[in-house]
Amino acid sequence: MIRRLTFIAWIALIGLIASCDGDKGDVGPAGPAGPKGETGAPGKDGADGEDGKDGVGAKEIVATAVKSTKGGYTLGKSNLSAADTALINKSVVVVFIKSQGVWWSQPGIVRFADDKWTNFTFVTLLRNNTFFVDIRPQSWSEQQDTAPERDFEAIRAVIIPAEKLRLNAEVDMKNYEEVVSTFGIKESDILQADVK
Repeated sequence: MIRRLTFIAWIALIGLIASCDGDKGDVGPAGPAGPKGETGAPGKDGADGEDGKDGVGAKEIVATAVKSTKGGYTLGKSNLSAADTALINKSVVVVFIKSQGVWWSQPGIVRFADDKWTNFTFVTLLRNNTFFVDIRPQSWSEQQDTAPERDFEAIRAVIIPAEKLRLNAEVDMKNYEEVVSTFGIKESDILQADVK
C-alpha cells in the first residue's frame, strides 16, 4: 500500500513541477538576416482578351431638344439587355443638362435665357429592364409657386461602372467633355432615350 501511495505522490509531484511556469524574461534581440534566396521562374502569361469585350465601359442615355413637364423631366431606356441592367446595378449615374450651349452637371443650377435658372436634382430607378432618370426642380429664379417650364437643348445620363470610377477618381465629374473622354464613350455606347 505504501508503494502505491509513494507512486501516486511521485506522479503528482512530477505533474506539479511540470505545470509550474516561472517568470518569463524579455525577448532577446533579433538575429542577423539569413541569405537571400534565389528568385523563382516567372509564371506563364495569361491569355489575351478580345478587344472591346473584356471590360465593361461607360454608357450614355440621351435625349435631345426636349421641353420640361411640371418644371422637370423624366427620361429612360426600355428593353435593356441583361448585361445593361447588370451594368446599371453596379454603376454611378451622372446627369448633364445642356442649356445655352453649356453642359450643366446635376444636381445643381442650370441657367437659361433672360437670366432665368432652375436648381435641379435627380433620382434613378431600374424597374425590370427599364431604367428611368427623373430630373426634379428644387428651386427657380421666378417668384411663383410652381416650377416654370424650361427648354433643354439635350440631357445626358452617363452610366459609369463603379470600378471604372474608382480607377479614375481624379476626373472632374462636372465637366461633360472630360467624363466622355476619360471613360471612352463611343457612338456604340450611346442609347437613345425611349421613355419620356
